[in-house]
Amino acid sequence: MEIIITIPILLYLSSFSVINGELSVQNSVTTEKCKYSDVKQELDAVRQLLNQETLIRMSLERSLKDLTKEVEEWKKTNDCVNKTITPDYKSNYDTRKNGNPTYVRWGKSTCSNGSTLVYAGQVGGTKYNVKGGAANPLCLTFDVLWGNRTKTTTSSNLHGAEYETNFWGTNFHNTDVPCAVCQVKTRTHVLMIPGRNQCLKGWTEEYHGYISSESRFNDKSRGFYTCVDDNPEQIMGGGTRNDDGYLFYSVLAKCGSLKCPPYIDDKPITCVVCSQ
Repeated sequence: MEIIITIPILLYLSSFSVINGELSVQNSVTTEKCKYSDVKQELDAVRQLLNQETLIRMSLERSLKDLTKEVEEWKKTNDCVNKTITPDYKSNYDTRKNGNPTYVRWGKSTCSNGSTLVYAGQVGGTKYNVKGGAANPLCLTFDVLWGNRTKTTTSSNLHGAEYETNFWGTNFHNTDVPCAVCQVKTRTHVLMIPGRNQCLKGWTEEYHGYISSESRFNDKSRGFYTCVDDNPEQIMGGGTRNDDGYLFYSVLAKCGSLKCPPYIDDKPITCVVCSQ
């Protein structure tokens, strides 16, 4: 009796395990199918992105090719493109090489040999005893052209310049100072060297003379250093009337922070204007 009962039970239990096994296999297959479906979808998305990237790249390549073609065709009819994209540095250097610089010859109305007179005039500047104004002297032209504007109450004043001592020559005190603007034709650089009356090797002298500035006793002065010709002139008709204005004094060496030698105390400072 026990055997009869046990066999059906075993058969029943074995059939149940088989069914469970089939269900487990089916569930496993279904899971794998889901995973494969997800991967397939991801691969399809990647393929779409790659296709889009390929299309974009091909479109950009076509646009670049067309643009390059247009630029090449435009360059054939516009010569300036080459100069703009690739500057001709050699041509620029040659232009600088033939620059024909200018300089002011203070105290003279003429230029040295080898230079061309641009214009001759009179030195002008701010009066020595005013608080404001400019520091530098000007070489003013006699060929004046006026504009249409009129004066205001807040303007500065421009005066003539005078030799304020006889350092420059006999009866030079209070006489007016001429000047000349000169252009160098065959050289490219101009240099003023204070403390020398001869040019350095390889340079050509334009003129030499002595350094000038406003007086150290004028507490409101602010003059520039200028190189006044060693053989200066006076403006004809200027006379010796004491109008002051911008004043020319000699400049002396003062030992201390200035090294002596080579400088000598109380000696007038020489200068030379050179070109190369």
